[in-house]
Amino acid sequence: MNRAIDLFAGAGGLSLGLKMAGWDVRVAVEYDATAVETHRKNMPEVLHVCDDVRDIDFTTYASAIDLVAGGPPCQPFSVSGKQMGHLDVRDMVPEFIRAVREIKPKAFLLENVNGLTMARFRPYLDARLHELEVLGYDVHWKVLNAADYGVPQKRLRLFIVGVPPGTPFSFPSPTHGPHGSKKYQTVRQALADVPHDEPNRAKVVLAKNPILRKSPYAGMLLNGKGRPLNMDAPSLTIPATAGGNRTHILDPEGIIRKYHDHLSNGGRPRSGTLNECRRLTVRESARLQSFPDWFEFIGRRNQHYAQIGNAVPPDLAKMVGIAVLSSLNAVRPQKKRAPKIRTVEKT
Repeated sequence: MNRAIDLFAGAGGLSLGLKMAGWDVRVAVEYDATAVETHRKNMPEVLHVCDDVRDIDFTTYASAIDLVAGGPPCQPFSVSGKQMGHLDVRDMVPEFIRAVREIKPKAFLLENVNGLTMARFRPYLDARLHELEVLGYDVHWKVLNAADYGVPQKRLRLFIVGVPPGTPFSFPSPTHGPHGSKKYQTVRQALADVPHDEPNRAKVVLAKNPILRKSPYAGMLLNGKGRPLNMDAPSLTIPATAGGNRTHILDPEGIIRKYHDHLSNGGRPRSGTLNECRRLTVRESARLQSFPDWFEFIGRRNQHYAQIGNAVPPDLAKMVGIAVLSSLNAVRPQKKRAPKIRTVEKT
């Protein structure tokens, strides 16, 4: 038991977390060849399948896999995308469901963006949940914040878990923040003694027409979509589009906060480059996603940023993986009485 397959595996954030939780990740399926090389470099014992999931006959894995896990492409439901949902050709949730149908694992674990729970997508989500329930699982879902589990990053993600009928399951309780026993991990703490890395050379330039908001970390004071990070709080979500001026910004001397105060007091906008500030390196981005320092990324630097931003934070994946494994090991499942989708609303 405890054998898993990771679909849409990317660089391996979910795989690594599952392995830390006690799962034996046997197979990783990923379309992007460079991401496959990163996964293989760090987890060479896994069978790597570089292919389109739509071309794979998953019946070949039947009886050999206990957990189907994966994070189908999230762009169709992301608030930062076009939000085309099931009309987007990148919607691979049906392929995940097909894999579950053909493999018939003991359990499944699907990760996706919080946007899938929005009102416009709820009919789609409810339909997919019903499909999974009909396959013979008790289905549970919840939106989790990575920061609540020790990841130094505010990252809301939807997790859908299926277990055998009658099997008790609970999502992990927060360990950090207002609902946990520990304080949130901050950017400052996470980046302490971070390994040296090649600097990100994208400049930090003041916006010609800044948009002032209450918080210096929420406004549009700078060019580009990268945001300044509060060093004493968890990071904002690390995007897959980082690398250039979409990369978040470190401001250790508080220059941006002082500029925000200047504008709030009626000061005139300034121009120029903030040489005291800089953008996150690859290694720093990896730290904020909870990747260990030994984890090596293959490809060009922009691909490194993309692999990190697309990943499930390993520490969050570990917590959910432990919950699923504990559920399967706790109580012998009972005979199913009637179809029922058990949902847990976002807190």
